[in-house]
Amino acid sequence: MRFRIDAEVLQRFPHAVVGVVVVWNGQNAAERPEPAQLLHERASELRRSMDMAALEAHPSIQVWRRVFSAMTASRYHSSVEALARRVIRGEDVPHRNPAVDLGNLISLKYLLPVGCHDLDCLRGDLAIRISRQGDRFMPINSSRSEEVPPGEVVYADDVEVRTRRWVWRQGEGGKVTTESRNIFFPIDGFRGINDDVVRQATGELASLAARFLGGTVQTFFLGADNPEVELRPPSAEKIDLQKLLERGVSEIIPRDELERRLLAGEKLRIYYGVDPTSPQIHLGHAVCLRKLRQFQDLGHKVILLIGDFTGRIGDPTDRSATRVQLTHEQVLENARTYREQAAKILDFESETNPVEVRYNGEWWDNMTARHMIELAAIFTVQQMLDREMFQRRLAENRPIGLHEFLYPLLQGYDSVALDVDAELGGTDQTFNMLAGRTLMRALRGKEKIVIACPLLEGTDGRKMSKTFDNIIGVTDPPEEMYGRVMSLRDDLIVRYFELCTDVPDEELRRIEEDLDSSRVNPMEVKKRLAREIVALYHGPEAARKAEDHFERVFQRRQLPEEIPVVEVEPGESRGLVDLLVETGLASSRSEARRLIQQGGVSVDGQKVTDVYAEVPLKDGMVLRAGKRRFLRIALPAG
Repeated sequence: MRFRIDAEVLQRFPHAVVGVVVVWNGQNAAERPEPAQLLHERASELRRSMDMAALEAHPSIQVWRRVFSAMTASRYHSSVEALARRVIRGEDVPHRNPAVDLGNLISLKYLLPVGCHDLDCLRGDLAIRISRQGDRFMPINSSRSEEVPPGEVVYADDVEVRTRRWVWRQGEGGKVTTESRNIFFPIDGFRGINDDVVRQATGELASLAARFLGGTVQTFFLGADNPEVELRPPSAEKIDLQKLLERGVSEIIPRDELERRLLAGEKLRIYYGVDPTSPQIHLGHAVCLRKLRQFQDLGHKVILLIGDFTGRIGDPTDRSATRVQLTHEQVLENARTYREQAAKILDFESETNPVEVRYNGEWWDNMTARHMIELAAIFTVQQMLDREMFQRRLAENRPIGLHEFLYPLLQGYDSVALDVDAELGGTDQTFNMLAGRTLMRALRGKEKIVIACPLLEGTDGRKMSKTFDNIIGVTDPPEEMYGRVMSLRDDLIVRYFELCTDVPDEELRRIEEDLDSSRVNPMEVKKRLAREIVALYHGPEAARKAEDHFERVFQRRQLPEEIPVVEVEPGESRGLVDLLVETGLASSRSEARRLIQQGGVSVDGQKVTDVYAEVPLKDGMVLRAGKRRFLRIALPAG
């Protein structure tokens, strides 16, 4: 079964939205007294706090009066106004059953029309559409149907009208009783007027339904940008929550909400953002990207957000001093190959659920100062000063840029612009992601879920950084990737297995026990780790060849089987610094000198540490820079 807002309705009322709560296999037993008690308390509160004039002036009541007038039905009251007027007049709200009581409770609390339909009584698809010739409606507690005139906005299935005048009166056919098990609650509103309230009401009704009706609860939100949804019970296939929500995850805020929505079969909109301050995506990024891929494989909509705007500002996270700002050109150049690199992990070519790529310059480049000030007013200076890195800078009398205070706001608003259900990022981004949670609640009335993944240390145990030369890029050549894994500190082997491979948890525990008890040589375990990682990004055959190369070059001290050949200009000799730059083994003269001074350069197997050395040129001579880069010199013939 599908539920939709018809295009014809959206043409007449383009801002219409519907929050939906669906209960599958619930228990709507009449003996549950709590919903009726809560409804009675809510009715009493409304009676004390609002008179008829205040009710009629309320925005949610006013908007339905305007809609009914547009439908030439102004002499009728929307269901919510009729219910509220009854309460204010002192009349009792009749107790029907727990589901209907919960719908009326939410209707009175938020002053929104809330429907309640038995899904098992509906036939075909359900839609908000314009009535047409021949439509029939069966009033509640009646055995005779009535004709519905064409042109009326109605809830209707494939056979008959279920609710007349949009939110006026429901029919007999879909009436919810104590025998109902699968129940559909629509909550109607309008974007820009009360859509945030609709979202809040939808969330609260879902929580109450889960509490009092049980079963499986799903929520949806429909509007012009998302006018149709499939209503189906969640698959009986169990989601491996341990694999999804524990391995490679440090914290989920709030976890129970994410679990509920996943088990209900709800498909979420989740994003991971990365600022292109460097041109390389490494295994640290891959921890989050791999988790994002797990959600993609489960059918959730995933978004890779490239921070082409925030990358120019600079995230102050874990910075002891203000980050040097990049130009837009530098940022775009860094990001140029991000999609290609991320494609090592994410599926951009899926026919049914491809990754969506967005840039936050789409909204931030056009943001006005007024809008920025309005956003900033949601936060306090005290909240920003709560950040540990700012506390450290204050204690050390180091400056804090005002733009750095604004960074969490910038990243936080990305969630609002993308209208996501969840954000995924490293634990160093938790503060920024929570800022987005605050903005989502304030601006959209929506609870965003935060999924924080652990930070992966570099090969030397320090923070993974190009500055420290301790990163492993996802597009590094197989031999280099293998060699970098082999340079990993032994105490990080298990952590890399956990965060960078798909080795099962049981085997992971056995590896840890073997290492702790010294039953295995760490070198052999590390070689297994290197094979696993290289195979993930380049395939098993490339992993085998990379291991052969490592054993040949680093264990048997032989030259690699394949060495790139570089032709150089002829001459009797060349300064070693110039030769390294000319052949591309060093990007600059300063890097060449550093390599030589650190003992990282050899010529035909002989280490050279003199930065002023002159090297006699011979055809076929082999240069080595660092542990893994080799070149064979070729001189032009003749």
